[in-house]
Amino acid sequence: MTGSSGSAAEPGLHRPGFARHAASVADVEPNTVLVKFKRKATASARKAAASKFGAVDETSGDVVEVKGDLPARDLLKKAKADPTVELASLNYRRQVAAVPNDPYFASSQAAYLNTVRVPQAWDVSKSTGNQIVAVLDTGIDAGHPDLAGHLVAGYNAVSTTRPNPVDDNGHGTMVAGIVAAGTNNGAGVAGVGWSSKVMPVKVAGSNGIANDLDLVEGIDWAVAHGATVLNISIANPGDNPVLHDAVKRAVAKGVIVVAAAGNDGSDVAQYPAAYPEVIAVGATTASGVLTDFSSYGDWVDLAAPGWDIVTTGARNLSQSPYWLCSGTSCAAPIVAGVAALVKNKWPGFTPAQLEARLKAYARDAGPRGADPYFGAGMLDAYAALGGRWAADFPMGSIDLNDSPERAIPLSSSITTTISTEGETDWYEVVSSAARNLSVSLTGPEFNGDKYALNFGPRIDLYDGNLKSLVSAVTPYPATDPATGGPKWGPLTASTKVSAPAGSTFIAVRNANGSRDTRPYTLTVEDTDTGSTKPGIDYPVRDVSPPDLASGQGLDTRPSVTFARDVVASSVNATTVRLRNGKTGATIGATVAYDAENRLAVLTPSAALLDNTPYRISVDGVQEADGTALEPFTSVFSTLDAAPPKLTFDASGAYLAAALTWKVPALPDLDQIVVRRNSGSQVPAPTTGTLVYSGTAAAYKNTGLAQGVTYTYAAWAKDRGGKLSPVAVSQLLGMRTTISASAASLNYGGTLTLRGSTVRIDNKAYAGLPVNLYVRPKNSSTFKLLAALKTTSTGTVSYAYKPLTSSVFMMTFPGNGDLMGTRSVDLTVQVAPTISATLAPTSIRLGQAAKFSGYVAPAHYGKPVYLQQYVNRAWKSIASVKLSTSGAYAFGIKPATRGQLVYRVWFPADADHAQAFTPNRILTVG
Repeated sequence: MTGSSGSAAEPGLHRPGFARHAASVADVEPNTVLVKFKRKATASARKAAASKFGAVDETSGDVVEVKGDLPARDLLKKAKADPTVELASLNYRRQVAAVPNDPYFASSQAAYLNTVRVPQAWDVSKSTGNQIVAVLDTGIDAGHPDLAGHLVAGYNAVSTTRPNPVDDNGHGTMVAGIVAAGTNNGAGVAGVGWSSKVMPVKVAGSNGIANDLDLVEGIDWAVAHGATVLNISIANPGDNPVLHDAVKRAVAKGVIVVAAAGNDGSDVAQYPAAYPEVIAVGATTASGVLTDFSSYGDWVDLAAPGWDIVTTGARNLSQSPYWLCSGTSCAAPIVAGVAALVKNKWPGFTPAQLEARLKAYARDAGPRGADPYFGAGMLDAYAALGGRWAADFPMGSIDLNDSPERAIPLSSSITTTISTEGETDWYEVVSSAARNLSVSLTGPEFNGDKYALNFGPRIDLYDGNLKSLVSAVTPYPATDPATGGPKWGPLTASTKVSAPAGSTFIAVRNANGSRDTRPYTLTVEDTDTGSTKPGIDYPVRDVSPPDLASGQGLDTRPSVTFARDVVASSVNATTVRLRNGKTGATIGATVAYDAENRLAVLTPSAALLDNTPYRISVDGVQEADGTALEPFTSVFSTLDAAPPKLTFDASGAYLAAALTWKVPALPDLDQIVVRRNSGSQVPAPTTGTLVYSGTAAAYKNTGLAQGVTYTYAAWAKDRGGKLSPVAVSQLLGMRTTISASAASLNYGGTLTLRGSTVRIDNKAYAGLPVNLYVRPKNSSTFKLLAALKTTSTGTVSYAYKPLTSSVFMMTFPGNGDLMGTRSVDLTVQVAPTISATLAPTSIRLGQAAKFSGYVAPAHYGKPVYLQQYVNRAWKSIASVKLSTSGAYAFGIKPATRGQLVYRVWFPADADHAQAFTPNRILTVG
């Protein structure tokens, strides 16, 4: 890669040395302790207490550093005894967890960012909003062009004379670039947070070492100045309650704390990562395999790539502005950047909720379930932000010599591999009489500059009862006297042992817990002298299923065979447990113990879940002599069975179907898939119309057509892509018709409404509910008029006296077998009834007659018109408004003789059709 200018002549990636596998020894400031006074302690009381210990150098809130002439541990005793002191601790110094290494950069960022699905996560969110990631480290090169616009004001806790957090080591700039280097800016590298803001807080000097006073001060300052995520790529042994208190204060204020697990390559707890409030991050390769330097233990929460990470570098320390970074220091900021993205999407998340989400959506790697190497698994940024899951990382193959019972017989030598994190290979040497043996274990080339995975040989020897005889492990790396750097090459652990007659068991392990595809060689031969140096006895001769085994049946009854006689009463459901390998929850089971065979068998109270990790745990069992048996755990996982057939049902409605199913209790459920066909053919998983895919328990399928049969098929799909047997539900198409005995009638008349609801192939069903609805012609709202039941021929009828012109329709709502249906709208006109009286019916010219009557129903104020038939047409000659009773009256005084024809006309309105009186004839003489 080149610098931001893109010049081909610019120097390549910078690669300073990498201090891996440093000894797990706590480093403290000499003659110094940290003291946190109680809040109620007055200033004078604090001053008096401090004078007992020495001079106060610096303060950080209520925390002060006290120096004296006494050794630090003696000072600590005095401080803890003082009544004004709430907490006191040694002032530990912690080494940054990684610096760049590896001579070449052979892959792009995509190789490792895709491992944790960061590019996919960017499709969900490219914003960390107002989240600020504080990088507590060696400072940051604030002028680096790839960090321009991504830094907020920072702080220097190391020096009071130089307030700017200038990076004089390079480590902090690397960490900051992983989180917040400019993304999509056409230059340099892409930061995980895309558009993150980083707060540089310098807590470590040019040597990469931070003491706890500066670290506490930096934590407090960052929290007080708006940081929402803290990245601490600094680690070392030494549990400091003052440091822990600062972490707890930060978390109590809603701040997420992410820390590197350390590069010790051992199970020695590293702080602050090991504090329960902190998200502790281990390091892997781009393919998701644990690196040999990554510290491990039950306190590790997540893993992320930490090998050959390309990032920004401090330009004042190298000509190259971009460096290669390897170590847990480089893994932690990947998690911190994703934490900022998730926190921005769900601002209300507490630190515990955010950590739980990251862990719940992590991808399993290494031994199945939660383990001390990957914690909950590999970070999955995309899933954490709401995207679809990805398959778990494959576990390395196992060779089934995982216990003494399945030990491989050995007479001279064997060559094989450690293929899974934490795996133990067992071998058995049988001697007819006591003899002295020389045992050596030689691994492949150990070279931290070339390989992320290296073999650190460790052998443990036991007698036939698995009592410890001797152990041997080779420290690494060795120092090359010529260069002062690490001396790489094959490592050998060897020992001589006085082996008793019978069996001698040899356990082979990689001391750093990682796997290595390159083979080791174990050699056994007779020797002149031997000795023993007993260590920890091995507790178990056999375990079933075998450790790390997969594909176990759901009816599995796990068992443990103890190495020696134990107190039978101490073997019970409290001391021998089966646990869920992911959650740690205890699985209900009874424990039966066969003392003669030293066999404890667990019978689960319910069938095991498929594709689920389980952990057999032994803790609290007593040996026959009353000593405690060493705790023991073993993991196995069940077979990935196809999901069971769904309990699935479709219920018909009008132009819709209600789909319901019972979501199976699958630990690896991906989704429920529902498809449909128009007609009776059952859809296949890839045919028909996709109706639903997700994890809900119900769905309403709308937008369907009337008079169509629909066939639905449903499957449960697991994360391995396996489908359950198909569950089918069919809804038959129906049709409903409506008719009336008349298209119109007069007010007060009776109308007979008839309907038919049958299947589209004319099959009738008796007793189907059919609802008759009506609405006034001038309204858009239907009201239920009658709830009817079909006859054996599928028909219904109903007599009704409509008061106004009305629209009718019938519906069948559908049921578990039939689609809903609706008739067309049927309009029936209702005309008012108008009476008419003409008196007298015969008059002389010049006289008058009266045309009167009533309109029912009354239409007060509504005009009616008197019409005369003239020249073969009706002509309105007068109008009056109806009275409150609906009465009307017209006076007629003709101007001509003859027979004159009259009628009264009621014009149609919104409620009624027009109506006419009968014709009346007036004779004028």
